[in-house]
Amino acid sequence: MEGQALCAKVAAQDPKRADRMWNTVTDAQGHETIDPQARAKACGICSQCPVRLDCISRALVGGWKDDSIIGGIDYQRRKALSRVIAKDQGLDATVSVHRLAAWQVRSWLEQHPDWPTLMRREDTAYWRRTKRSKRAKRRHRPDIKPLFRHAAPMPTGETVQGILF
Repeated sequence: MEGQALCAKVAAQDPKRADRMWNTVTDAQGHETIDPQARAKACGICSQCPVRLDCISRALVGGWKDDSIIGGIDYQRRKALSRVIAKDQGLDATVSVHRLAAWQVRSWLEQHPDWPTLMRREDTAYWRRTKRSKRAKRRHRPDIKPLFRHAAPMPTGETVQGILF
């Protein structure tokens, strides 16, 4: 690592604030909550951090599945970035980047400075695919009867004598 992580500096000054920014916090009822304003600040801090790529690469290889912000991105976006890297490296998407070393993931991130754009595109495409798949499954359910019946079209021309109301 080439410097100290900015999140470590924030945590040294105010640990509760750092937890609120990068992790979930338990509220009075015992539920895990996320503070959106604190998360936005955390993402801004992470985007300027000198060790951001190290954090992201360790998170992708380690496969951390939590609601924490790591390297300025949440779990859903880390998963999308993992799919992008796996596709580029020719790995199976189910195995993802867990087979790679952290330095390999970091070097990939350095070689692809447009990785945030690629990550967002993959995330959007994933949710579109998921939505289409669910929609297709709903359409082809033989156990659900249709809400309408197909009827013969109305005759046109001289055979129709009038309209009854």
